[in-house]
Amino acid sequence: MLKPKLRFKEFNNEWNSTTFDKVFKTVQNNCFSRDLLNGTDEKCTKNVHYGDILIKYGTILDCDNITLPSIDSTVDLKKFNEESYLKDGDILIADTAEDYTVGKACEIVNVHDKVLSGLHTIPCRPLFDFASRFLGYYINSYSYHDSLIPLVTGIKVSSISKSSIAKTIVKYPSIDEQKKIAEFLSKVDEVISEREEEVKDLEKQKKGLMQKIFSQQLRFTDSNNNPYPDWKEKNVGNLGTVITGSTPKTEDKSNYGNDFLWCSPADLGSTKYITQTQKMLSSKGFNCTRKLPANSILVTCIGSTIGKIGISSCEMSTNQQINSIIPCNNNSDFIYYALIYSFPRYMSVIATQAVPIINKTEFEKLTLQVPCLEEQQKIANLLSHLDELIEEKKALLSDWQSFKKGLLQQMFV
Repeated sequence: MLKPKLRFKEFNNEWNSTTFDKVFKTVQNNCFSRDLLNGTDEKCTKNVHYGDILIKYGTILDCDNITLPSIDSTVDLKKFNEESYLKDGDILIADTAEDYTVGKACEIVNVHDKVLSGLHTIPCRPLFDFASRFLGYYINSYSYHDSLIPLVTGIKVSSISKSSIAKTIVKYPSIDEQKKIAEFLSKVDEVISEREEEVKDLEKQKKGLMQKIFSQQLRFTDSNNNPYPDWKEKNVGNLGTVITGSTPKTEDKSNYGNDFLWCSPADLGSTKYITQTQKMLSSKGFNCTRKLPANSILVTCIGSTIGKIGISSCEMSTNQQINSIIPCNNNSDFIYYALIYSFPRYMSVIATQAVPIINKTEFEKLTLQVPCLEEQQKIANLLSHLDELIEEKKALLSDWQSFKKGLLQQMFV
């Protein structure tokens, strides 16, 4: 039965089903690399690059809300006829990706200027009328996208061909039901966009506040409204005890289990407090490592993730790629924020090496501007409160994204 699990009650007919090539024709794309997408003239031809379809653009590419890159005005476009330029309702499919996001698509709407579909894209034009935005949601639905997975080729880079896509099955309801689906999902997208903006605004506010605090443009006062003492420059090694992590013998499987957190660089960077790790240790394995108490600051000090920072939420240990600070007479949260602010300065020296690395001795010599403990606490409280708000907004955003994911699983055949 060609009927979705989740449906508006006024519709009951089965959906239509036919091959992709009976629904779309493909139009010409271009193969211009990003270094040619630097046009500045407002009348330049716009371009949609496959990488932006995969990462930057959502289901719907609304030209009223997105500024597309322009093709350099020196590029000869004579080989592109009028049919090559994109129209409202065209579907642009990314035919290459580093993973199974290959086949992600967007529907372009509100096209006012000349726009070409670019490198590694398959621009598809409907052969008959569909409700605006319906096809964008359908082509990205699990129902359709999952049908592309068996057709993907490649190992390091995944690709899918026009000829493979042409024989896939497209399923669609009446135009009235298409409109209802598209309108509903568009409203969900509007809410998601609002939640995303809330997160971005708070993160921007936090960035600006950190700039003012750590440049000392913004200072706190004590309970009598008196200024605190001047900040002092200190080495990281003077803030507490620095510990370099270690790895229990991997050939001894009894070292690993579910008793203690064991942090690696992959566990740092997404959250402030480390409450879970990809790998854990048994009691035996934990006793072989250098133990860290709760509220230790963990810093990745080697490789591409250098500078990722977190705070231990409980007693735990780390591998040798991480140097940790066990604070003494200093606030853990303050050190965490101070290191985040200061790391771009450290990187200007570290990045000159082939493989970025800070050993324990070098790490201990890194410098920070540090106020008295009472002012540290006030700074930490303010920034922690902002982080809590950001996490609340991110959780709400995640809920809406999960809601949309469920809709895309159930509203299409």
